[in-house]
Amino acid sequence: MAITLRGVTLGAGRAKILVPVLAQTIGEAVRQAAALAQNPAAELVELRLDPLLPGQDAVVCLRAVRAALGEAKPLLATYRTSGQGGALAAGPEAYAARVAALPAAAPLFDLLDLEWCAGAARCAALAAQARRAGLATVFSYHDFSATPPAAAMTALLTAMADAGADIAKLAVMPAVPADAAALLEATAAARAARPATPLITMSMGPLGAVTRVCGGAFGSAATFGAAGVASAPGQPDAAALLAALNALARCL
Repeated sequence: MAITLRGVTLGAGRAKILVPVLAQTIGEAVRQAAALAQNPAAELVELRLDPLLPGQDAVVCLRAVRAALGEAKPLLATYRTSGQGGALAAGPEAYAARVAALPAAAPLFDLLDLEWCAGAARCAALAAQARRAGLATVFSYHDFSATPPAAAMTALLTAMADAGADIAKLAVMPAVPADAAALLEATAAARAARPATPLITMSMGPLGAVTRVCGGAFGSAATFGAAGVASAPGQPDAAALLAALNALARCL
């Protein structure tokens, strides 16, 4: 099943491009968002809230970024913990408390990221809260050290779907080229097993870069590109990624 947010559809057509905003201050976040408002390669925007310095309020930042971004582009709000590659040093309970405060600002954004590491029950409860506020959720898991077996990755994605994710996201680190192929295999299997849940999958770093271009052919609804600031290893330039995705779509 496809999900449409502010006219952008995930799960139908070619994979869409998410571009991150990472900043320590609200002013810098606004500067980045204003640039992305004029960037056609930024089809959706992710606001990473975890890098914000103390005193930089998350809801104030969401409001300012939405104003700078305009109304056309969907916005994903994310707290990324240190264990998942982010800047927020927090255990599952503290993390859940931070995230639980965000749905009150739901008119300002469209998608809420929920880290699978917080636990299936917490993710399900937070997703239910988000849904009541009119938000869709992305359940996410990142493995920066390895690529699990394809069957394990498929099981992880389907578990996220079964726990109530509107979108299931998985990012892994390859050690050899075949690891990128395993990620694509798992994506196709999970897409076939849970067709109602759009997926976002990627293999990170240089060895996994190909998955950011061709993942859509295997069932990934979106991928990440960078516009000056990258949020994970191997994110290509968003404009170059858009050209590649459009070229691949014409071939397919």
